[in-house]
Amino acid sequence: MSTHSRRRVAGAGVAAALGAAVLLPASATAADFETADAEARAIIHPDGNVEGYRVNYGGGSVRAILLGLLADDGAQLKTYCVEVNVPINQDPELNMVEVPWDSYPVPDAPFTDNADRILWVLQNSYPVLPAADIETALDGVVAFNDGLSEREAITATQAAVWSLSDAVQPSLDDFTNEGDDVDADVRALFEYLTGEDNTGIGEQPAPALSLDPSSISGEAGNVLGPFTVSTNAETVDVTAELPEGVELVDADGAPLGDQLADGATFGVDVPADAEAGDGTVRLHADAHLNIGRLFVSNTDEIRTQSLILAQSEKTQLDVEGTVDWTVATETPTPTPTPSETPSETPSETPSETPSETPSETPSETPSETPSQTPTPSETPDEDLPDTGSSPTLLLAVGLSLVAGAAFLLRRRFAGAAE
Repeated sequence: MSTHSRRRVAGAGVAAALGAAVLLPASATAADFETADAEARAIIHPDGNVEGYRVNYGGGSVRAILLGLLADDGAQLKTYCVEVNVPINQDPELNMVEVPWDSYPVPDAPFTDNADRILWVLQNSYPVLPAADIETALDGVVAFNDGLSEREAITATQAAVWSLSDAVQPSLDDFTNEGDDVDADVRALFEYLTGEDNTGIGEQPAPALSLDPSSISGEAGNVLGPFTVSTNAETVDVTAELPEGVELVDADGAPLGDQLADGATFGVDVPADAEAGDGTVRLHADAHLNIGRLFVSNTDEIRTQSLILAQSEKTQLDVEGTVDWTVATETPTPTPTPSETPSETPSETPSETPSETPSETPSETPSETPSQTPTPSETPDEDLPDTGSSPTLLLAVGLSLVAGAAFLLRRRFAGAAE
Protein backbone atom coordinates (compact mmCIF):
# COMPACT_ATOMS: atom_id res chain seq x y z
CA MET A 1 0.00 0.00 0.00
CA SER A 2 1.32 3.49 -0.83
CA THR A 3 1.64 6.22 1.72
CA HIS A 4 -1.41 7.98 0.26
CA SER A 5 -3.85 5.22 1.09
CA ARG A 6 -2.67 4.96 4.66
CA ARG A 7 -3.80 7.93 6.73
CA ARG A 8 -2.84 8.75 10.28
CA VAL A 9 -5.22 10.97 12.18
CA ALA A 10 -4.55 12.07 15.76
CA GLY A 11 -7.52 12.23 18.11
CA ALA A 12 -8.27 12.37 21.80
CA GLY A 13 -9.17 8.72 22.21
CA VAL A 14 -10.04 7.23 25.58
CA ALA A 15 -9.16 3.55 26.12
CA ALA A 16 -12.22 1.39 26.78
CA ALA A 17 -12.52 -0.70 29.93
CA LEU A 18 -11.39 -4.26 29.33
CA GLY A 19 -13.95 -6.37 31.20
CA ALA A 20 -12.84 -7.34 34.67
CA ALA A 21 -9.16 -7.42 33.73
CA VAL A 22 -7.21 -4.44 34.99
CA LEU A 23 -5.13 -3.20 32.11
CA LEU A 24 -3.37 0.13 31.82
CA PRO A 25 -1.76 0.24 35.31
CA ALA A 26 -1.19 3.57 36.98
CA SER A 27 2.43 3.64 35.84
CA ALA A 28 1.53 3.30 32.15
CA THR A 29 1.05 6.11 29.67
CA ALA A 30 -1.05 6.11 26.50
CA ALA A 31 -0.67 8.09 23.29
CA ASP A 32 -3.35 9.30 20.86
CA PHE A 33 -4.84 6.69 18.58
CA GLU A 34 -3.98 5.94 14.98
CA THR A 35 -6.54 5.70 12.21
CA ALA A 36 -6.32 4.23 8.73
CA ASP A 37 -9.20 5.17 6.50
CA ALA A 38 -10.03 4.69 2.88
CA GLU A 39 -9.57 8.31 1.80
CA ALA A 40 -8.11 6.85 -1.35
CA ARG A 41 -6.48 8.65 -4.23
CA ALA A 42 -7.02 7.47 -7.76
CA ILE A 43 -6.32 8.37 -11.37
CA ILE A 44 -8.56 8.13 -14.42
CA HIS A 45 -8.07 4.66 -15.86
CA PRO A 46 -9.42 4.58 -19.45
CA ASP A 47 -8.70 0.87 -19.76
CA GLY A 48 -11.37 0.34 -17.11
CA ASN A 49 -14.08 2.29 -18.96
CA VAL A 50 -17.29 0.57 -20.05
CA GLU A 51 -19.27 2.56 -22.62
CA GLY A 52 -23.00 3.03 -22.85
CA TYR A 53 -24.91 4.91 -25.55
CA ARG A 54 -25.07 8.61 -26.26
CA VAL A 55 -27.93 10.37 -24.50
CA ASN A 56 -29.79 13.08 -26.42
CA TYR A 57 -30.41 16.42 -24.70
CA GLY A 58 -32.31 18.67 -27.11
CA GLY A 59 -29.71 19.96 -29.55
CA GLY A 60 -26.81 17.80 -28.37
CA SER A 61 -25.81 14.48 -26.91
CA VAL A 62 -23.39 13.17 -24.28
CA ARG A 63 -21.96 9.65 -24.12
CA ALA A 64 -22.80 7.70 -21.00
CA ILE A 65 -19.69 5.94 -19.68
CA LEU A 66 -19.00 3.82 -16.63
CA LEU A 67 -15.63 5.41 -15.90
CA GLY A 68 -12.66 3.47 -14.61
CA LEU A 69 -10.45 4.71 -11.77
CA LEU A 70 -7.30 3.10 -10.48
CA ALA A 71 -6.77 3.63 -6.74
CA ASP A 72 -3.23 4.08 -5.49
CA ASP A 73 -3.41 0.75 -3.66
CA GLY A 74 -4.25 -1.00 -6.92
CA ALA A 75 -8.01 -1.31 -6.40
CA GLN A 76 -10.10 -1.10 -9.59
CA LEU A 77 -13.00 1.35 -9.26
CA LYS A 78 -16.02 2.11 -11.44
CA THR A 79 -17.73 5.52 -11.30
CA TYR A 80 -20.43 7.64 -12.90
CA CYS A 81 -20.12 11.33 -13.70
CA VAL A 82 -21.89 13.90 -11.51
CA GLU A 83 -20.89 17.06 -13.43
CA VAL A 84 -22.13 16.73 -16.98
CA ASN A 85 -20.83 20.16 -18.07
CA VAL A 86 -17.27 19.68 -16.78
CA PRO A 87 -14.84 17.82 -19.08
CA ILE A 88 -12.91 14.75 -17.95
CA ASN A 89 -9.22 15.48 -17.51
CA GLN A 90 -7.26 12.30 -18.14
CA ASP A 91 -3.88 13.69 -17.14
CA PRO A 92 -2.12 10.72 -15.47
CA GLU A 93 -0.57 13.12 -12.97
CA LEU A 94 -3.97 14.33 -11.79
CA ASN A 95 -5.15 12.58 -8.67
CA MET A 96 -8.78 12.18 -7.74
CA VAL A 97 -9.32 12.13 -3.99
CA GLU A 98 -12.22 10.59 -2.12
CA VAL A 99 -14.27 13.08 -0.09
CA PRO A 100 -17.65 13.16 1.68
CA TRP A 101 -20.72 14.61 -0.01
CA ASP A 102 -20.41 17.97 1.71
CA SER A 103 -17.09 18.52 -0.14
CA TYR A 104 -18.77 18.60 -3.56
CA PRO A 105 -17.03 21.36 -5.57
CA VAL A 106 -20.24 23.33 -6.21
CA PRO A 107 -22.09 23.61 -2.87
CA ASP A 108 -25.33 25.02 -4.34
CA ALA A 109 -25.59 22.49 -7.18
CA PRO A 110 -28.57 20.09 -7.36
CA PHE A 111 -26.23 17.32 -6.22
CA THR A 112 -26.33 18.70 -2.67
CA ASP A 113 -30.10 18.21 -2.38
CA ASN A 114 -30.25 14.96 -4.34
CA ALA A 115 -27.18 13.00 -3.24
CA ASP A 116 -29.30 10.48 -1.29
CA ARG A 117 -31.50 9.83 -4.36
CA ILE A 118 -28.39 9.41 -6.52
CA LEU A 119 -27.14 6.76 -4.10
CA TRP A 120 -30.50 4.97 -4.38
CA VAL A 121 -30.06 4.92 -8.17
CA LEU A 122 -26.60 3.38 -7.82
CA GLN A 123 -27.70 0.75 -5.33
CA ASN A 124 -30.60 -0.37 -7.51
CA SER A 125 -28.95 -0.43 -10.90
CA TYR A 126 -25.85 -1.51 -12.81
CA PRO A 127 -23.12 -2.48 -11.87
CA VAL A 128 -24.22 -3.05 -8.25
CA LEU A 129 -26.91 -5.29 -9.75
CA PRO A 130 -26.18 -7.32 -12.89
CA ALA A 131 -28.48 -6.51 -15.80
CA ALA A 132 -30.25 -9.85 -15.39
CA ASP A 133 -31.00 -9.08 -11.73
CA ILE A 134 -32.48 -5.71 -12.70
CA GLU A 135 -34.77 -7.52 -15.13
CA THR A 136 -35.87 -9.90 -12.41
CA ALA A 137 -36.50 -7.07 -9.94
CA LEU A 138 -38.68 -5.25 -12.48
CA ASP A 139 -40.49 -8.30 -13.78
CA GLY A 140 -44.14 -7.40 -14.13
CA VAL A 141 -43.31 -3.70 -13.87
CA VAL A 142 -41.15 -3.16 -16.95
CA ALA A 143 -41.06 -5.24 -20.13
CA PHE A 144 -37.67 -5.04 -21.84
CA ASN A 145 -37.13 -5.83 -25.52
CA ASP A 146 -35.03 -9.00 -25.72
CA GLY A 147 -33.85 -8.36 -22.20
CA LEU A 148 -31.82 -5.53 -20.70
CA SER A 149 -28.23 -5.21 -21.93
CA GLU A 150 -25.30 -3.82 -19.91
CA ARG A 151 -24.97 -0.84 -22.29
CA GLU A 152 -28.67 -0.03 -21.91
CA ALA A 153 -28.36 -0.27 -18.11
CA ILE A 154 -25.29 2.00 -18.07
CA THR A 155 -27.02 4.56 -20.27
CA ALA A 156 -30.19 4.67 -18.19
CA THR A 157 -28.26 4.83 -14.91
CA GLN A 158 -25.95 7.66 -16.04
CA ALA A 159 -28.93 9.62 -17.39
CA ALA A 160 -30.73 9.18 -14.05
CA VAL A 161 -27.66 10.40 -12.14
CA TRP A 162 -27.29 13.49 -14.36
CA SER A 163 -30.98 14.36 -13.94
CA LEU A 164 -30.42 14.50 -10.17
CA SER A 165 -26.87 15.91 -9.97
CA ASP A 166 -27.20 18.53 -12.74
CA ALA A 167 -30.96 18.84 -13.30
CA VAL A 168 -30.70 17.96 -17.01
CA GLN A 169 -33.46 15.91 -18.59
CA PRO A 170 -32.96 13.66 -21.64
CA SER A 171 -35.20 13.71 -24.69
CA LEU A 172 -37.61 11.00 -23.60
CA ASP A 173 -39.05 10.49 -27.10
CA ASP A 174 -35.59 10.18 -28.63
CA PHE A 175 -33.42 8.93 -25.81
CA THR A 176 -30.53 7.55 -27.90
CA ASN A 177 -29.57 7.16 -31.55
CA GLU A 178 -29.77 3.36 -31.35
CA GLY A 179 -33.33 2.72 -32.43
CA ASP A 180 -36.71 2.31 -30.83
CA ASP A 181 -36.08 -0.90 -28.88
CA VAL A 182 -32.99 0.51 -27.16
CA ASP A 183 -34.75 3.81 -26.52
CA ALA A 184 -37.71 2.01 -24.96
CA ASP A 185 -35.51 -0.10 -22.65
CA VAL A 186 -33.35 2.85 -21.56
CA ARG A 187 -36.37 5.08 -20.96
CA ALA A 188 -38.19 2.40 -18.96
CA LEU A 189 -35.25 1.89 -16.61
CA PHE A 190 -34.59 5.65 -16.38
CA GLU A 191 -38.16 6.36 -15.32
CA TYR A 192 -38.09 3.61 -12.72
CA LEU A 193 -34.81 4.89 -11.23
CA THR A 194 -36.07 8.47 -10.96
CA GLY A 195 -39.66 7.61 -10.05
CA GLU A 196 -41.56 7.46 -6.80
CA ASP A 197 -39.83 4.26 -5.63
CA ASN A 198 -36.63 6.27 -5.23
CA THR A 199 -36.85 7.39 -1.60
CA GLY A 200 -33.11 7.98 -1.18
CA ILE A 201 -30.32 6.37 0.85
CA GLY A 202 -28.13 8.25 3.31
CA GLU A 203 -24.39 8.65 2.82
CA GLN A 204 -22.36 5.61 3.79
CA PRO A 205 -19.13 5.99 5.77
CA ALA A 206 -15.74 5.26 4.29
CA PRO A 207 -14.07 2.07 5.50
CA ALA A 208 -11.94 2.82 8.52
CA LEU A 209 -9.67 1.08 10.99
CA SER A 210 -8.24 2.60 14.15
CA LEU A 211 -6.19 1.50 17.14
CA ASP A 212 -6.74 3.40 20.36
CA PRO A 213 -4.21 4.31 21.67
CA SER A 214 -1.34 3.92 19.24
CA SER A 215 1.35 3.75 21.94
CA ILE A 216 1.45 2.45 25.52
CA SER A 217 4.28 2.45 28.07
CA GLY A 218 4.41 0.58 31.35
CA GLU A 219 6.35 -1.74 33.65
CA ALA A 220 7.12 -5.45 33.42
CA GLY A 221 4.88 -7.64 35.55
CA ASN A 222 1.69 -6.06 34.18
CA VAL A 223 -0.76 -6.49 31.34
CA LEU A 224 -0.27 -3.25 29.44
CA GLY A 225 -3.26 -1.75 27.69
CA PRO A 226 -5.96 -1.92 26.70
CA PHE A 227 -5.69 -1.36 22.97
CA THR A 228 -9.16 -0.92 21.41
CA VAL A 229 -10.01 -1.73 17.79
CA SER A 230 -12.54 0.37 15.88
CA THR A 231 -13.49 -0.57 12.34
CA ASN A 232 -16.37 -0.99 9.93
CA ALA A 233 -14.57 -3.80 8.15
CA GLU A 234 -15.93 -7.28 8.79
CA THR A 235 -12.73 -8.67 10.31
CA VAL A 236 -9.29 -7.42 11.26
CA ASP A 237 -6.08 -9.46 11.13
CA VAL A 238 -3.70 -8.85 14.03
CA THR A 239 0.01 -9.64 14.18
CA ALA A 240 2.74 -8.58 16.60
CA GLU A 241 6.50 -8.40 16.95
CA LEU A 242 7.22 -9.04 20.64
CA PRO A 243 10.15 -10.51 22.63
CA GLU A 244 9.94 -14.14 23.70
CA GLY A 245 7.62 -14.59 26.68
CA VAL A 246 5.62 -11.43 25.94
CA GLU A 247 2.22 -12.06 24.33
CA LEU A 248 -1.06 -10.47 23.35
CA VAL A 249 -4.01 -11.40 25.56
CA ASP A 250 -7.74 -10.84 25.43
CA ALA A 251 -10.02 -9.39 28.10
CA ASP A 252 -9.91 -12.64 30.08
CA GLY A 253 -6.13 -12.87 29.99
CA ALA A 254 -6.17 -15.73 27.45
CA PRO A 255 -3.86 -15.70 24.41
CA LEU A 256 -5.32 -13.48 21.68
CA GLY A 257 -6.47 -14.99 18.39
CA ASP A 258 -5.31 -13.75 15.01
CA GLN A 259 -8.59 -12.05 14.03
CA LEU A 260 -10.54 -9.30 15.76
CA ALA A 261 -13.78 -7.40 15.22
CA ASP A 262 -14.98 -3.88 15.90
CA GLY A 263 -14.82 -3.01 19.59
CA ALA A 264 -12.32 -5.75 20.45
CA THR A 265 -9.91 -4.94 23.28
CA PHE A 266 -6.60 -6.57 24.06
CA GLY A 267 -3.45 -6.05 26.10
CA VAL A 268 0.22 -7.00 26.14
CA ASP A 269 1.18 -9.39 28.94
CA VAL A 270 4.75 -8.69 30.07
CA PRO A 271 6.21 -11.18 32.63
CA ALA A 272 7.63 -9.78 35.87
CA ASP A 273 11.14 -11.08 35.05
CA ALA A 274 11.21 -9.53 31.57
CA GLU A 275 14.00 -7.14 30.69
CA ALA A 276 13.16 -3.65 29.49
CA GLY A 277 11.94 -3.85 25.91
CA ASP A 278 9.37 -2.90 23.30
CA GLY A 279 7.17 -4.35 20.58
CA THR A 280 4.87 -3.55 17.69
CA VAL A 281 1.25 -4.55 17.05
CA ARG A 282 -0.11 -4.43 13.49
CA LEU A 283 -3.73 -4.48 12.29
CA HIS A 284 -4.81 -5.16 8.71
CA ALA A 285 -8.23 -5.22 7.09
CA ASP A 286 -9.66 -5.59 3.59
CA ALA A 287 -12.72 -3.46 2.96
CA HIS A 288 -14.79 -2.19 0.07
CA LEU A 289 -15.13 1.51 -0.50
CA ASN A 290 -18.83 2.14 -0.10
CA ILE A 291 -20.96 2.86 -3.13
CA GLY A 292 -21.75 6.56 -3.42
CA ARG A 293 -18.37 7.83 -2.22
CA LEU A 294 -17.40 11.00 -4.08
CA PHE A 295 -14.14 11.55 -5.99
CA VAL A 296 -13.04 15.09 -6.88
CA SER A 297 -9.90 16.71 -8.23
CA ASN A 298 -7.31 17.19 -5.49
CA THR A 299 -6.20 20.56 -6.84
CA ASP A 300 -7.98 23.82 -7.54
CA GLU A 301 -5.67 24.56 -10.47
CA ILE A 302 -7.03 21.71 -12.58
CA ARG A 303 -10.79 21.13 -12.69
CA THR A 304 -12.11 17.81 -13.83
CA GLN A 305 -15.44 16.12 -13.73
CA SER A 306 -16.41 14.89 -10.26
CA LEU A 307 -17.22 11.20 -10.06
CA ILE A 308 -19.35 9.05 -7.78
CA LEU A 309 -18.39 5.48 -6.93
CA ALA A 310 -20.55 2.73 -8.45
CA GLN A 311 -18.34 -0.31 -7.83
CA SER A 312 -15.07 -1.10 -6.11
CA GLU A 313 -12.63 -3.83 -5.32
CA LYS A 314 -11.38 -4.23 -1.78
CA THR A 315 -9.03 -1.60 -0.46
CA GLN A 316 -6.34 -2.21 2.15
CA LEU A 317 -6.38 -0.71 5.64
CA ASP A 318 -3.35 -0.89 7.94
CA VAL A 319 -2.49 0.61 11.31
CA GLU A 320 0.07 -0.22 13.94
CA GLY A 321 0.65 0.45 17.62
CA THR A 322 3.73 0.27 19.81
CA VAL A 323 4.32 -0.79 23.41
CA ASP A 324 7.38 -0.49 25.64
CA TRP A 325 8.17 -1.31 29.24
CA THR A 326 10.78 -0.95 31.96
CA VAL A 327 12.02 -3.65 34.33
CA ALA A 328 9.77 -4.47 37.26
CA THR A 329 10.36 -2.42 40.41
CA GLU A 330 11.13 -4.57 43.47
CA THR A 331 9.06 -3.62 46.53
CA PRO A 332 11.10 -4.26 49.80
CA THR A 333 9.36 -5.88 52.78
CA PRO A 334 8.97 -3.28 55.61
CA THR A 335 11.18 -4.06 58.69
CA PRO A 336 10.24 -2.50 62.11
CA THR A 337 12.95 -0.26 63.58
CA PRO A 338 13.97 -0.39 67.32
CA SER A 339 12.45 3.01 67.90
CA GLU A 340 9.02 1.76 66.97
CA THR A 341 8.83 -1.28 69.36
CA PRO A 342 9.02 0.53 72.78
CA SER A 343 6.64 3.23 71.70
CA GLU A 344 3.99 0.79 70.55
CA THR A 345 4.13 -1.96 73.25
CA PRO A 346 3.69 0.16 76.44
CA SER A 347 1.07 2.33 74.92
CA GLU A 348 -1.06 -0.60 73.84
CA THR A 349 -0.67 -3.20 76.68
CA PRO A 350 -1.49 -1.13 79.82
CA SER A 351 -4.28 0.78 78.20
CA GLU A 352 -6.09 -2.30 77.04
CA THR A 353 -5.62 -4.83 79.91
CA PRO A 354 -6.76 -2.78 82.97
CA SER A 355 -9.60 -1.10 81.20
CA GLU A 356 -11.09 -4.27 79.86
CA THR A 357 -10.63 -6.84 82.69
CA PRO A 358 -12.07 -4.96 85.73
CA SER A 359 -14.89 -3.41 83.81
CA GLU A 360 -16.11 -6.64 82.34
CA THR A 361 -15.58 -9.31 85.09
CA PRO A 362 -17.19 -7.67 88.18
CA SER A 363 -20.07 -6.19 86.29
CA GLU A 364 -21.10 -9.45 84.73
CA THR A 365 -20.62 -11.98 87.60
CA PRO A 366 -22.71 -10.34 90.41
CA SER A 367 -25.50 -9.43 88.10
CA GLU A 368 -25.90 -12.92 86.74
CA THR A 369 -25.21 -15.16 89.82
CA PRO A 370 -28.01 -13.95 92.24
CA SER A 371 -30.57 -14.12 89.51
CA GLN A 372 -29.66 -17.69 88.61
CA THR A 373 -28.95 -19.27 92.07
CA PRO A 374 -32.06 -19.99 94.26
CA THR A 375 -32.14 -18.50 97.77
CA PRO A 376 -33.36 -20.50 100.83
CA SER A 377 -36.70 -18.74 100.67
CA GLU A 378 -37.23 -19.92 97.14
CA THR A 379 -36.29 -23.59 97.72
CA PRO A 380 -39.47 -24.72 99.66
CA ASP A 381 -41.72 -23.00 97.20
CA GLU A 382 -40.16 -24.85 94.31
CA ASP A 383 -40.10 -28.26 96.24
CA LEU A 384 -36.38 -28.68 95.56
CA PRO A 385 -34.66 -31.54 97.53
CA ASP A 386 -32.47 -30.59 100.53
CA THR A 387 -29.06 -31.87 99.49
CA GLY A 388 -26.93 -30.13 102.21
CA SER A 389 -26.94 -27.99 105.36
CA SER A 390 -27.95 -24.44 105.04
CA PRO A 391 -25.14 -22.00 105.83
CA THR A 392 -27.59 -19.94 107.93
CA LEU A 393 -28.46 -22.92 110.11
CA LEU A 394 -24.82 -23.73 110.75
CA LEU A 395 -24.17 -20.17 111.75
CA ALA A 396 -27.09 -20.19 114.20
CA VAL A 397 -25.87 -23.41 115.83
CA GLY A 398 -22.39 -22.03 116.17
CA LEU A 399 -23.59 -18.87 117.82
CA SER A 400 -25.72 -20.89 120.30
CA LEU A 401 -22.71 -22.97 121.37
CA VAL A 402 -20.62 -19.90 121.87
CA ALA A 403 -23.37 -18.29 123.95
CA GLY A 404 -23.80 -21.43 126.12
CA ALA A 405 -20.07 -21.67 126.81
CA ALA A 406 -19.98 -18.08 127.91
CA PHE A 407 -22.91 -18.63 130.29
CA LEU A 408 -21.20 -21.61 131.97
CA LEU A 409 -18.01 -19.66 132.42
CA ARG A 410 -19.82 -16.78 134.10
CA ARG A 411 -21.51 -19.12 136.56
CA ARG A 412 -18.21 -20.83 137.33
CA PHE A 413 -16.58 -17.55 138.07
CA ALA A 414 -19.60 -16.45 140.13
CA GLY A 415 -19.46 -19.65 142.28
CA ALA A 416 -15.77 -19.24 142.97
CA ALA A 417 -16.36 -15.78 144.21
CA GLU A 418 -18.90 -16.90 146.81
